Amino acid sequence: MDGVRVGGGAAAGRRGLPLSLIILRYFAYVLAATFAVGLAAYLAFALVLNMGVAYPANEGDKALEETSARLAVLTSDDEAALDAAIPSCYWWTVFSPDGTRLGGDAPDSKVDLSRAAAFDGLAMEYGVLSTARHEPVKLADGTTCVLTYEYLPQFTSKEMRDALPNPQNLVLVTAAILFVAALAGIVTRAARVIARKMRPLTEAAQRIEGHDLDFSVERSGVREIDDVLGAMDEMRASLKESLETQWRSEQERREQVAALAHDLKTPLTVVRGNLDVVLEGELPDEERACAVDAAASAARMGEYVRKLIDVSNGDATAFSPINANVHLFLTRIHPQANMLATAKDLQLAWHEDPKLSETALRLDEALLERAILNVVANAVEHAPNNSTVEVDVQTSNNEELTISVSDTGPGFSPEALRRGCEAFYQGDPARAAQGHSGLGLHVAAEAALRHGGAVELANRTDSPGARVTLRIPKA
Repeated sequence: MDGVRVGGGAAAGRRGLPLSLIILRYFAYVLAATFAVGLAAYLAFALVLNMGVAYPANEGDKALEETSARLAVLTSDDEAALDAAIPSCYWWTVFSPDGTRLGGDAPDSKVDLSRAAAFDGLAMEYGVLSTARHEPVKLADGTTCVLTYEYLPQFTSKEMRDALPNPQNLVLVTAAILFVAALAGIVTRAARVIARKMRPLTEAAQRIEGHDLDFSVERSGVREIDDVLGAMDEMRASLKESLETQWRSEQERREQVAALAHDLKTPLTVVRGNLDVVLEGELPDEERACAVDAAASAARMGEYVRKLIDVSNGDATAFSPINANVHLFLTRIHPQANMLATAKDLQLAWHEDPKLSETALRLDEALLERAILNVVANAVEHAPNNSTVEVDVQTSNNEELTISVSDTGPGFSPEALRRGCEAFYQGDPARAAQGHSGLGLHVAAEAALRHGGAVELANRTDSPGARVTLRIPKA
């Protein structure tokens, strides 16, 4: 017995965690990750400032007066001294009185605004994410040095300032990447946990779908899922009990039919033997005709008994396929089919694919022989007098064996096309024949099914009549 049984119905499921608590747990993980990433970003930023790796956002305002005083005594031709006197929180540009750029480290995107600040008085630049200020400072030779700075933290190293985003944005981007990575990890973990919790439900559904009912449903540990699993386990148990009851009932019915059929064989044998003795003697014509009819009826009853035994034992009979040469197999059936036809003064047209002599399939020969002869007998029953029953055996690329049996009788009604292979079906007035038992096509369909194939019913298109085709695939 597989798995751990979910016992006690819904009450047992109540011992698991509610689904809402599991969802709340992962929501708490997200909140914790948000807090942890935020705290890490804050501590990292504070560490950068305390270690002197970066200036605070207001460093430009704080150092402006001191920097301006250092620049006032310098000249524009000494760029090294200017660069050394200006901290990395500033970008600087020197302009001549006529507006010509003489030097500086400000990027080209800021030069025009710096020139405007030097001569037009523009001091502030308001952007979406930051605010920049342009402050002009007069140098000793009459030129103007414009200091540009943003209200953002900035690296104390000019090389780092020019190579990296400002520390604030760098920390925020890093924090965002860490948060996304943490969120992805939480989502992946949640998906795996939920998938694991749902696995017993999926496995139970798959096993029930596969008609495997001899198992017990496992617990998932989630209250709502366990409730569903409990209901599914009850359904499985009920279905198993129902199918077992149905199988026992069917088995009992088959055994009763088989027993009755066997019991009928003895008195039928006595009746037929006595009728044969009577027919051997001298009888008036009228009495002989009655005896002949009785003998024929007894023969038909014997055939019914044989078919009843076939049907009752059909599902219980062991399926024993062997590798068989199809042509040799058919050579044993052809004479028997011919006898069935000649018994009613019919012709049998037998067509066989020449490739069948080289074709081998795994067949239960006895089972398939009975199926083919039943189909031929069905055609013989419904064929008009002095007509021809056609048997056509073909193979498709050595992958499928098709046996088609055709007659020129009334054909199948629409209902018979749907139900003709049902056991004891006799509801087709068009093909109602004296002595028709409704078992022949059912026996053939059961045999084809055992081989993984099927029986197809159709009406002929080239003439009146019916066509029954057995399809046997290569195993």
